[in-house]
Amino acid sequence: MDMDTLFLKYGLDTANDVGRRNSFLSWVHEHLVASSLGVKSDGRSGKPDMLVEGYPLECRIASPRSAYCLSLWATLPQVRRNPVCDYVYIIASRDMLAFAFLHIRDVVPEDFKPPTRKHGNKLYMVRSSIRDRVTCLHGEVKVTKQGFRIVTHPL
Repeated sequence: MDMDTLFLKYGLDTANDVGRRNSFLSWVHEHLVASSLGVKSDGRSGKPDMLVEGYPLECRIASPRSAYCLSLWATLPQVRRNPVCDYVYIIASRDMLAFAFLHIRDVVPEDFKPPTRKHGNKLYMVRSSIRDRVTCLHGEVKVTKQGFRIVTHPL
């Protein structure tokens, strides 16, 4: 039984509400990344998801809202708390059958668009600003004039 079917059994439509699905999976993602790196994940409010040799690492799981609409983001408090930080993104296709795993080094506040009232405390990364610091461990990153496009692949 796949995850979406299991959740539907309890009236939770994770196939159409990928934001909530990803929030639910966030803790699992942090735990598995920390475990693979041999460190502990904290992730409590006001703390980085993990520290790797004293350096903060934030983890995110994201899915596209449509074919090419995928945002890499962080919250304003996170960026203020860790002005230089690495980010790990697991990009999951909407059906959770294909993935990309990205590591973005040394992200600084200038790598984000300024906050807007519309987006609350979410800050969106400027892909052209970070494209030279992205390492793709699974999937593909295709460089474009605007930055890059992420392609997911099955595991």
